[in-house]
Amino acid sequence: MTRALSTLLLLCLLLAGGVAHAGFRTFSERDAAVYCSADAGLDIDRVASAGWQTRFQPLPDGKLARGYGHDTCWLRLKLSDVPPRPWLELIPSYLARLSLYQRLPDGGWQRRDIGSWRPVSAMELPLIAASFSLLPHEQTVFVKVQSLALNAQPRLWSEAELAAHNNQRLLQLGLIYGYMLTMVLIALAAWLITRRAQHAKLFGYILAVACHRFATDGMARLLLFPEQPQIALLCNYVGLGAAVMLGCAYFAHLLELKRDYPRTYRLYQLQAAAGAATVLCALFWPFGLAYSIPVTLYAIIVINLLTLPVCWRLWRRNDSGDRLIALHLPTNLALNIPALLLHLGHIPYQSWIQEYGRLADLPPITLLYIGLFLRMRTLERERIEALHQASQAQADSLRQREAREEQADLLAMITHEIRTPVAIIDAASSSLRLLEEDAPAPPVLAQRQARHERIQRALQRMQELMRLAEQHGRADVSDAGLHSRPLDLLELTRRSLEQLDADAQRRFWLQSGGARMPLCGDDQLLTMLLQNLMENALKYAHPDTPIQIGVHRLADRIVWQISDYGPGIAPGQEEAIFQRFTRLAETSNRPGLGLGLHLARRIAVQHGGELGLDPHWPHGASFILHLPKAAHDAHSLA
Repeated sequence: MTRALSTLLLLCLLLAGGVAHAGFRTFSERDAAVYCSADAGLDIDRVASAGWQTRFQPLPDGKLARGYGHDTCWLRLKLSDVPPRPWLELIPSYLARLSLYQRLPDGGWQRRDIGSWRPVSAMELPLIAASFSLLPHEQTVFVKVQSLALNAQPRLWSEAELAAHNNQRLLQLGLIYGYMLTMVLIALAAWLITRRAQHAKLFGYILAVACHRFATDGMARLLLFPEQPQIALLCNYVGLGAAVMLGCAYFAHLLELKRDYPRTYRLYQLQAAAGAATVLCALFWPFGLAYSIPVTLYAIIVINLLTLPVCWRLWRRNDSGDRLIALHLPTNLALNIPALLLHLGHIPYQSWIQEYGRLADLPPITLLYIGLFLRMRTLERERIEALHQASQAQADSLRQREAREEQADLLAMITHEIRTPVAIIDAASSSLRLLEEDAPAPPVLAQRQARHERIQRALQRMQELMRLAEQHGRADVSDAGLHSRPLDLLELTRRSLEQLDADAQRRFWLQSGGARMPLCGDDQLLTMLLQNLMENALKYAHPDTPIQIGVHRLADRIVWQISDYGPGIAPGQEEAIFQRFTRLAETSNRPGLGLGLHLARRIAVQHGGELGLDPHWPHGASFILHLPKAAHDAHSLA
């Protein structure tokens, strides 16, 4: 699509070059003069009188440049070296009222009226611009110009050259408006498919630009409304105002001005208000167009210049689509400034501006469409990648859930299968003790006692493995939600200590900073956490050394700390001990799976707390647990 648009645009540009250099003869300053007055009632006899001729001023380069206004301008043209079958053409095509006065042999004046306000049937030939046939001899003619836009250039043609030039211009305009119709249809299709407001604004903007250009070039009067020229003029002014309003609405949305650049957005609102004023004047107060149109044109120049920093920021995104969109506004401004200044009367009328002005909207619109196409392709690629990542993440999540379920099922099965042989071994060991001989020899008794102790230790280890497997499955299930209720951490600590044997209980030294330590949590999981830390201390502390447990409040937290006198944790391993199935080299000769501390930290995090090592304890290992305190003590312990 982009290649086809670029090729068609190149053809339009090449053809415009041929039209712009078509053969015609212009008037010099000594052959052309002008007189402008607010009095529209002046007649040809007064203007052509000898005394009035001194009021005429030479017309610079034979071109009238007065901008917009309500004055009436009289052109005095001296015709010399007249070609056979001469024609006088006055451009641009939107000049409203033109009257040609030629001297008759009897001294009177012949008047012929033409212009964009006249129907096509009143024209001598169906030409785009206003044209008069002349007598083939040297003479002086007067042209009365009454038009909203007082910018004009008279040109002298032979009839054959004028007809050929008109045909070539029609071919060029056919390509241009075929191109613009393609743009309109693309925008319409995008709107109908997506039903998005921004595509509706783009469709309206391109359609309004096309209507304005179509009327400005005289095509609307020539092809659509040959007998209703007022409608064609209305299309010109309404199209201009609508293009400004819809363009402001679309580009404000495209550049996200309301969110990122509120000051620039307010300027766009003012520009849209100027366009709305032009539409209202065209419909209800045509006299006001002489004021609303210049305001609108000045607003286009100034506000687009102020938007250039926004375009620069868009260019710096380094996306090809964004860069082409950023180029649209400065390109549109650069190509349209000559035509805007010409309409405002700041530069004399130039034929090349007229010819290339027809093409001024095509390159920016092409950049805009290609940029939007590239941006949509980028967004579509990102959407597909996001969908792929989401699908992959969903698949990974499903695999992980299935793996956790399989792991839980495996642990449950192992626990269930081990529980029966453990019970059998335990019962058999008890039976063996009952069947002992009444008085065996001391050496035999010692051997049997040692075997019983090994069996008991093996049983204890297997029971510990089953308990850890059950705790691991319980913690995994609790990820979905805690069975939270009011608890007292101090009371929970005492109950956990009571589950230890008497010798182990005597090693613990419990210190508390208050009678109650209220919190909300899952009592089973918290009991599991405390027991794991207590058993970990019993396992690794030096024999017969005390183990300290401290429970106290700190702001909105409850701090639970257990400290032992043992080998401690090697430097650099402070976080490794909390990883699943991780066991340090110096503890490899102790029973365990490397799950206890991992589960303890996991339970602490589930309760909104933290579990870590106290680096200031110098004698061994000290684990410190922070848990959030209950909001209301009385309610929490009710």
